[in-house]
Amino acid sequence: MKRLLDSKFRVGVSLVAVGFLLAACSGGSSSEETTSSGETTGAESPTAAPEGQTFVYAAAGVPESLDVWATYQGDSSRTQMYEWGSKLVYYDASDLAGNGCEQLATTENVRPGLAESWAIGADGTLTFTLRQGVTSGAGNVMTADDVVKSWNRAVEKSGVVRFLANTVAKFKEEAPFVKVDDQTVQVNVIRPTALDVSLFSYPMFGVLDWTEIEAKAGGDVDAWLTTNTANFGPWVLESFAPGEETVYEENPNYWDEDRRGNFDRMVIRNVAEASIRSQLISTGEVNFAERLSFQEYSQLESAESVEIYNCVSANRDMLMLNSSFAAFDDPEVRKAISLGINREALVQGVYLGFATPSTTGLGSVYLENSDGLLEFGYDPDLARQILADKGVSDLAFTITASPTRPGAHAESIAVQIQAFMSDIGVTTDINVVPGGTEFSDLFFAGEYESLVYLEPPALADPLYSAGLYNNSESFQNTHGYDSARYDELLSELEQTSPGPERQELIREISDLTVTETPVVYLVERSNIFALGSDVTGLENTPHGSLMVFQLSKS
Repeated sequence: MKRLLDSKFRVGVSLVAVGFLLAACSGGSSSEETTSSGETTGAESPTAAPEGQTFVYAAAGVPESLDVWATYQGDSSRTQMYEWGSKLVYYDASDLAGNGCEQLATTENVRPGLAESWAIGADGTLTFTLRQGVTSGAGNVMTADDVVKSWNRAVEKSGVVRFLANTVAKFKEEAPFVKVDDQTVQVNVIRPTALDVSLFSYPMFGVLDWTEIEAKAGGDVDAWLTTNTANFGPWVLESFAPGEETVYEENPNYWDEDRRGNFDRMVIRNVAEASIRSQLISTGEVNFAERLSFQEYSQLESAESVEIYNCVSANRDMLMLNSSFAAFDDPEVRKAISLGINREALVQGVYLGFATPSTTGLGSVYLENSDGLLEFGYDPDLARQILADKGVSDLAFTITASPTRPGAHAESIAVQIQAFMSDIGVTTDINVVPGGTEFSDLFFAGEYESLVYLEPPALADPLYSAGLYNNSESFQNTHGYDSARYDELLSELEQTSPGPERQELIREISDLTVTETPVVYLVERSNIFALGSDVTGLENTPHGSLMVFQLSKS
């Protein structure tokens, strides 16, 4: 049911909604706008698309640049690049429980996309055979040149890609990607890892249409890609207003009709206020609203025009303790902080049930069972005793939090932790950093004592999650953890295939995380989707992005 609004707020919502509808109707569509909401009930067969069917996406932000490699702007860039879908491989959750909503896809659920197949040589060399006849929206056929140029530029421009290629994987620095012939690409590795194939499901390894780019860029590729894109995915860019709106239309040449829904146009519009996004989805004036508060998700569960999906995820929220802060250099003090946090109270009070308490050092989605594993616990008496024994019973520190990551609830987490710390005799201040750029700069400079943060693994594998922050070589290890044994376990994990031996390594890493690392995991997050009740085809994959091209309006 729709909630009642005061008249002043109703007017504000209506004006924003009108802006949405006008924008959705403008440019490129001669038929009427049909942007009412929908329900995702699973991978139902797409029906024929009514002419002019547009999906309106209320986003928390639209990037200033479409060049996600040179100018990555967090979730706003992430939304765009996952929708491009121009990748050699992809996660397929269609055969999993609830289309992946009840059972998380893993690296074993990676399927061929723009690649028809792949092979791994005795030395670990990875060879992709490209799918023939794949055509961009501009009408150009994909070749190995497009793949190699795209990946080389990604490594050149993006620190994230360099981390993935050089730390998560172990690609050769010289000539990592080689064209064998027009339909074959070779990936040269220093040594193979368990993530070498699934790494190419990450959209920064997407394939661009270089025939189109070089024809249109006029010699300045970087400038052109700032406001344009050309690839082999399901969408063609119709228009881009930096920071405001991106409009895509269907790629008529898209190769994978079996996975295509019936929306032929998509508008991604910046609606900065979560409350406005919530109202737009509740009244059926948009098809999807992202990054709402947990209270808003909870309220929308009773709205007839909305379906809320609370899906399994590998994401976790954490409190990061910086080892450069003298007290936190001691793992026993870090343990005391962890023991003083009531995770169940956090789940009920902050997350309103849209999460589960973190109990183990690695996420439960990676564990065949947790029997005998060390666990994060809640024991304030023991926490007080440890602090007294260590001579830091007068401990004081600052908790830094930002609504930009992990979300609008970050300050609420900090407030709750402040109360928990007070109960064990620890004094805390809260530093709220509103801007995403300022918060990111502070994190990467290590200029914090403690920090509320999010672990959102792009690849659903324990190797990726375990190495993201605690690997001593990771560029995101800004808290100073350096353990030879932890790094050794990661090295063994990367070369071990799924099975009992790999599970034992996972279990040891999990225990080390509980006892040693400065990352105190709080909760396991859900992937939550607020969709209109007449949209079908939702597939929940580890990255948690929507992938509108797979959806249909019933």
